[in-house]
Amino acid sequence: MCKECRWLRPLVSGYKIDNSAFAWAADAKAMAALQAVRPLNAAAKAVSEKVGRRWVEVSFNGILLGEKQMPHVFGPAVRAARILGMSHMPDVYLSGERPWDCLTFGTDRDSFIVIGSAVAGNFQGVDMLYLLAREMGHCKAGHALWKTVIRFFLGEQGPARGFMAGGIFNAILSPSALIGGAVEMPLLAWARQAEITADRAGLLAVGSEEVARRTLLSWSLKSSFIFKQINIEAWLEQQREDDGDLLRLSELTTTSTPYLGPRLKLLNQFANSPEFSGTASWIKQTLAQATPPKPPPPPADQKARSELKIKCSACKAPLRIPMSALQGKPKLSVKCPSAACGKVTVIKKKTKPAEPKAPPEKLREENQNYGE
Repeated sequence: MCKECRWLRPLVSGYKIDNSAFAWAADAKAMAALQAVRPLNAAAKAVSEKVGRRWVEVSFNGILLGEKQMPHVFGPAVRAARILGMSHMPDVYLSGERPWDCLTFGTDRDSFIVIGSAVAGNFQGVDMLYLLAREMGHCKAGHALWKTVIRFFLGEQGPARGFMAGGIFNAILSPSALIGGAVEMPLLAWARQAEITADRAGLLAVGSEEVARRTLLSWSLKSSFIFKQINIEAWLEQQREDDGDLLRLSELTTTSTPYLGPRLKLLNQFANSPEFSGTASWIKQTLAQATPPKPPPPPADQKARSELKIKCSACKAPLRIPMSALQGKPKLSVKCPSAACGKVTVIKKKTKPAEPKAPPEKLREENQNYGE
């Protein structure tokens, strides 16, 4: 990555990933409907370009990540962006304001990502790569603009944010709720579909449905530890039994994110599609091609020397002392064999200085928060 302009070097020359490789059809349809409303579209761009980014950045009070700031998170972020074929690297921030969220904001040309502190503290390795690739998918698919608009006009978004989030009677009896819902519901309908696109982008980056499912479940439970105690098959069976019109109505009216059961079902369909198989195989081959060759193995250890070669301290005549003569002795006196010299050279065993003791490990405090 170029540090000045944030240009990303392609994995190999000519490497590109088209958005159609992971875009969800319903997402594109919903976004087209939003873009067709010209006044809303014009207002969205004006707000996002003039005040949106700076306003969101300040409200999150985030730490900008980089090579010297949490590289174990920034490194996978760069990798995710390159795998998805992005031309430039978006800014990535760490924030404690929404500790369990991963968010994308900005414009079509200038997007940025906010990673919650609890997410950074609980996920690592390929799981973190999946979550970061999801947000890169949002950036690449052009979601940053509308996600900024939703935050600017509708405020905080979460699992219980929607037209009827305050209850059915509140929605029916409050005229303002009905008016607000008329504006809010199309935006939130698109937001739910956009999450499916992001899920698919993450799956392309890691190439494993098992990793994607595990990460989404752990993320929804807000605990990578609790996930290990869950019977996944029993939970999926419960989701299949609950799937129906009532679930879809609840999702439509009470949440800005899709429910996990249908979400995992759509992910499974994509993972088993020929489109995914073809693209994932090509990415895997490209990554193997782009990986630098392994350094040659170090030379085999030489056999232990049978003798020590030194020089006489007086006449500099060469001396050879069998190693067996030095065994178990801190020093050894060797007489020069030259009749003209006959001086004694003392050989002392060199001892390594004692290593300082490591400080005792601090005990973890009982009140440590989940992010740590």
